[in-house]
Amino acid sequence: MKFRYCTDRLILMVADESMAPLVLDYLNRNRSDFEHWDRAFGEECYTIEYQEQALAAEQKLFLRSSGVRYYMFLSEKPDFIIGNISFSYLTEDGGHRCSIGYRIDTEYREQGYAYEAASFLIPLIHESYGTKRIEADILEENIPSKKLIEKLGFEYEGIARKSHTIAGVERDHLRYSLIL
Repeated sequence: MKFRYCTDRLILMVADESMAPLVLDYLNRNRSDFEHWDRAFGEECYTIEYQEQALAAEQKLFLRSSGVRYYMFLSEKPDFIIGNISFSYLTEDGGHRCSIGYRIDTEYREQGYAYEAASFLIPLIHESYGTKRIEADILEENIPSKKLIEKLGFEYEGIARKSHTIAGVERDHLRYSLIL
């Protein structure tokens, strides 16, 4: 895997510590929405120092081939993050599986950016890591995410009971998978 890719409309990039201000701006713009769908990160997450440390940790995961997060930029706006897509828990233990996650800035939703990034990166994840299974856990009420995953070819498997804590509450998630 490379640190940077370009698709028709996007630049996909693994961030480094120097991009902490861009990441922090992206998170602050979308904080209330992201925390509605994901775990609360706490106030410390919304500082430059925290983001520098988080991006350094993401770099290490990428270099160890155990996870990767690509930040999305529009080709014509290369200094403004509109989303991210991550592949976590990449394994080489015979399971060859990982989890996918993604977030899109509220102003850039329903324009196909998440689909463009995911459909570009999934084959690369498969080729680079030997991944044979990608899992996605989605809150039942997150209809746009379910539509995206299904459009990508993921199939519904069942309910992962109390699998993630959202806003301090253990929540059930729908489990989808893509077999490659």
